[in-house]
Amino acid sequence: MKFKQGINSNQEFLIPKKPSEFLRDDHLAKAICGVIDMLDISQIESKYSEFGQKAYNPRMMIKNLFYGYCIGVRSSRKISKGCEDRFDFAYLSDGLKPSHDRISDFRKENLDELKQIFKDIVLIGMNLGLANFGNIKTSIDGSKFKANASSKLSKDEEGLKKLLEKTEEEINKMFEEADRIDEEEDEKYGKENRGDELPKKLRSKQSREEAIKRAVEKLKMQKEEMKNKIKIEKKREPTEAELKKIEKTKINITDNDAKFMKMRNGMIKPSFNGQVSVDEENQFILANDVTDDCNDQHQLVPMLTQTKENILESPKQAKGDNGYYPQLKEARKVFPEIDLYIDDKNRRKEYINLYELKQKYSKEEYDNLIKIVSPEGEKEYKKRMHTVEPVFGNLKENTGFRSFLLRGLQKAKGEFNLMCIGHNLKKIYKFLIKDGTHLAGALKNYKKMMEINTKSLKGNSNGARY
Repeated sequence: MKFKQGINSNQEFLIPKKPSEFLRDDHLAKAICGVIDMLDISQIESKYSEFGQKAYNPRMMIKNLFYGYCIGVRSSRKISKGCEDRFDFAYLSDGLKPSHDRISDFRKENLDELKQIFKDIVLIGMNLGLANFGNIKTSIDGSKFKANASSKLSKDEEGLKKLLEKTEEEINKMFEEADRIDEEEDEKYGKENRGDELPKKLRSKQSREEAIKRAVEKLKMQKEEMKNKIKIEKKREPTEAELKKIEKTKINITDNDAKFMKMRNGMIKPSFNGQVSVDEENQFILANDVTDDCNDQHQLVPMLTQTKENILESPKQAKGDNGYYPQLKEARKVFPEIDLYIDDKNRRKEYINLYELKQKYSKEEYDNLIKIVSPEGEKEYKKRMHTVEPVFGNLKENTGFRSFLLRGLQKAKGEFNLMCIGHNLKKIYKFLIKDGTHLAGALKNYKKMMEINTKSLKGNSNGARY
């Protein structure tokens, strides 16, 4: 039987290929390369010194990070290995092979600057036509993502003290054992050959002891904050029941910022709450954030504020589920220009007594209820489910992002921002393929718009953006 014959692995090329020729013209890596090459990364470049050894180009590092997050490769080790083994990563890294610790350090050190790049990518997508300026309809939602922390290492203050006592006891035993061995070796080899380095196991125990002590101090601060919050909001001292509840507060030793949250499958794990604001037209993420709150009660105004800042205008319409209801009145006052659709639990009742509810509700709450129970309003609100839910489905199912790699709330915010950048870059890539829009033209429009915005900022004596 005859089979197709490929190129022999030992065959030399008559004319050497360019790295770009190993990838097709419409490859995702090339689209990302085109976008990143046009972005202003001066904030990151300014961190580098002209002295010392040459560093890896930050633009190259950004390309590899963004591409990795696009295709679900988040581990710095896997990205580093990709630069050695894969044409797509090798193309983006210009044939260089940054080590995993260089990639990891770059990510940790530039999380704040990458937030600004997210805004730039949002504007690029809007200039491409992924969202319509002046007619933005957004949906806001949150989802739980597991923190990089063990549930077993979440303790209350009493549990932390017991664990600290146990750890200190283990350290003392190890020191006693080390002293005994030292004495034996001194007699056998002489004192001049004795080393001063602590055993690896002992160093690990001491690091754990320090982590527990930090957790104890932070837990005490959190308890004081909870007591002060009750005094300020309720204008009274905490009750005995409230104090008892505060005393049972737990903190995770591995990640002090992670909180126990109920996941969709019913399990309770140390987690963070990822928030997104998504445009209705193409499921393009306009804003993102991460909070350690177990619910969405305080996130409506912050997410609308961030959306407005990112797209340089207020969205025409915004939708949110019942979790955002507590901030409805405040949001209506802060953003009167936005047409809000916030779910009301009374909407689901078989019989709604509007007269009775009108007596209990504020004007903002009643107007919102009337709007979402109307046939047009109900139809409009249902679009929320088809706008924001698929985004979380893509992040969790397609890219496998169910837990954070980085620890701490601020680093979790940065990592989630990278995931949202990856989502948006894929949206831009697919839009380019489908629509046939030329990337260079879109980037040119983006630059013009940013120049106009910069001039308007300079001309505003107040320094206000809007």
